[in-house]
Amino acid sequence: MTTEEKLYALADQINNDPVHIRDLNRTYQFELKPEARYSVLFSNGMVTVEKEPIKKEEACTLKLSETNLHKLLEGNWNPTVAYMTGQLKVEGDVRHALKLHEIVKQYTA
Repeated sequence: MTTEEKLYALADQINNDPVHIRDLNRTYQFELKPEARYSVLFSNGMVTVEKEPIKKEEACTLKLSETNLHKLLEGNWNPTVAYMTGQLKVEGDVRHALKLHEIVKQYTA
């Protein structure tokens, strides 16, 4: 499954049962190696995914490899360790990145 397919599949899963995101209003942007960008917007109990979004200053931006994003989306990656070892770089509040991990775990468990 491609990265785009994984993001859309997770968004569909969350949108079908948005109990864990009802009060979340936040934008996450992923800058992947090699060059690819995605945005995931949580707003009003819904998730939307956008490919090649315009950079938003208020977004929590995660910089990581495509392989590691797959691991994150599958719930098989510890972003805290990744951040501390340099595998994950975060622009914005690191707590927001950890919140994303908590949400993903709710839907991949």
